[in-house]
Amino acid sequence: MTAKPMVAATPVTIEYLEKLPNFISICASWTFGQWGCQSNGSYEQTRGEFEAATQNSMPLTLIAIENALPVGMVTLADRDFDGKSHLTPWLKSLFVHPFHRKKGIATLLIERLEHEASRLGYKSLFLITEDARVLYEKSSWQAIDCVQTPYGAAALMEKTLPTPPHLRTAAPG
Repeated sequence: MTAKPMVAATPVTIEYLEKLPNFISICASWTFGQWGCQSNGSYEQTRGEFEAATQNSMPLTLIAIENALPVGMVTLADRDFDGKSHLTPWLKSLFVHPFHRKKGIATLLIERLEHEASRLGYKSLFLITEDARVLYEKSSWQAIDCVQTPYGAAALMEKTLPTPPHLRTAAPG
């Protein structure tokens, strides 16, 4: 029996969706299929949210690319949960295609989104998760409340972001 040669995996890159508008339909399909169709959303509304994505304000969507194909995404938005509209901004729509899970792509997307939020001057981030609490806890997120969503009980989580170096000031001395 001959062993199959191992092919080196192409590194995953994280890009702004704004720079790759040809992937808007894919992001909208993933999001609508995962969450929107269960919460009375529409594909058109979901697509419109991704069409509005920029790199310098919210919504800001990042897309993970491997071998020139999208494999995951995440969005920074000013709101994601009606019951906590006073909290902002939110990490939402973290999705990794099932064929690409368990490769660290979700963690790469989380870390990059945290960096982007910090770059934009935010001091903390929020998210809601029904089933990925452990994933976020590995990235130092803290559960701060339990809430009900259309999908069931969920953890409301928060992460305090480090101050970016360009915004740090020297202590008075």
